[in-house]
Parts: sequence; C-alpha cells; structure tokens
Amino acid sequence: MSLSAGQLFLSSYNNQDSQTSTDFSLTLSVPVTKAKRLRLLAATIPNLFMPFGPNDRTWVFNVNGTNFTMLFPIDRRWYTIDEFVTYCNNVLFPAATPSNPNVTIDYNIEANKLYLTSNNPGATITMPGWAWNNTQGTSVSYNANYRLGWTSASPVTATSNAPAYTILYADGFPNVFNRSNVLYIVTNIAATSNNDNNIGNVLGRIPVNVSWGGVINYENLHTDFPGESFAANFKEITVQVLDEDYQPLRNPNNAYFSFTVGVHYD
Repeated sequence: MSLSAGQLFLSSYNNQDSQTSTDFSLTLSVPVTKAKRLRLLAATIPNLFMPFGPNDRTWVFNVNGTNFTMLFPIDRRWYTIDEFVTYCNNVLFPAATPSNPNVTIDYNIEANKLYLTSNNPGATITMPGWAWNNTQGTSVSYNANYRLGWTSASPVTATSNAPAYTILYADGFPNVFNRSNVLYIVTNIAATSNNDNNIGNVLGRIPVNVSWGGVINYENLHTDFPGESFAANFKEITVQVLDEDYQPLRNPNNAYFSFTVGVHYD
C-alpha cells in the first residue's frame, strides 16, 4: 500500500520520546511513493519563543580592564524595557564578580538605545567587537551584545575624567523582546533551497506576525512553484524549526507545531 494523497497533515504531537515540539521526527502510516514536488501549504505554531537562546545569551563587557560576563536566562521574558533594565541592574550586575563594578545599564526612550554608566571618576568601559558565528547549533561569545544594540565589529570604548560620568551608548536598538521575525522549516523531504548560511532542505519560511503568546497561523496563498522532493519515496520525516539566524528554535514541548504539505506526483 502506498500513499497518493495530495496533502500531508503533520504535527509534533506525534513526535518521539526525547524530541521537542520544534525538533522531531514522524513516521507516516503508509509511505509516500513517486512524489515529484512538495509545497508548504499551511502551518500553525504558538509564539512562545523566549528572547534569549543558548547561542546568544552571553553578554560581555570590560570595566577598567576587568571583564564582566552576564548570562541571560533562556526561560524567561520581560514585558517592558524598564523591567528588563531593572532585572539587569538587580540580578546580573551584583552577581558578575565579588566586587560590584559600580556600573548600571539604563534606557534612553527618545533614542531607543541602552547605555552603560559608571560613576567611578576616570572609568573606562569597553564593549568588545561583535562577531557572529552563524554555524547551525554553535555558540559564540558576545552574541547578546548584538541583541542589546552594540553591533560594531570593533571594540567601542568610553572614558571620562573626574567628576564626569562614563557613558557608553549602544549604536542599535535593544532587541530583547522579539526572538525572530521569520521561521524556517527544515526537513529531510525537501530538496531545492539555498540561503546565506548554506542550509539546504528548507521546506518553507513562516513570518512571525503575531505578538508573544499568540498563535501563528500561516497559509501559503501564493502561486509559487513547489520545490523538488528530496526522494520520490519516503515514510520517515524529520523536522526542525530554525529562527532567522538559522539557529534551532526553542519552544515548550507541549506547544505543538503542525503544518500541511502539498504533494505532486509523477
């Protein structure tokens, strides 16, 4: 018996043990045979993505020659920028080293930028240059620096002389709420795709067009041509959801991801 239906309805609800709602495999009840082309028709996924992930939770800066490393939690979010700033000043900074660096982070609402301030006369604050390693599944320091708005590829330093304060502004906006603008579905059954990180097998791209706590309901209403099937015959399907940096997306395991694939046959 083989499957010749024009649509596949797939859900992470039926994933295997130790798998997640955004990284899973499925076994069809009957195999698909003689599949020629595939097309993502629809997808549903809750937007419960936390702002920081394992690959961009590390924030590093230097005060008077001493490095401070902050690790943002990957299991919480902040409702306002003021709440985020309070968290940094009350939780991250006192825990940085045994001695408080006498540095605080603040937010300028008019410029929509974060900045570090030191009350120590003659202090020097340096934000190291940021360099993204977007190899899938890897981690590199300073990725949180970029999300906070310090986007320069070269070190940025601010100094002052007594009695002035030392203030180091970010050059970009603080992206501490929205995890990703788009999602990519990577699967072993899709063949023809390409992007700037050399990741193939992308079945489709889903825009994140609802706020946190909502449900993304995507319908592919365009008349674009379907992609080639990786294999004409398949029964096992693997699925992974990536964020816009092509990093694995984390979502609660019971936040099921479901999607519909259209199949063209010979």
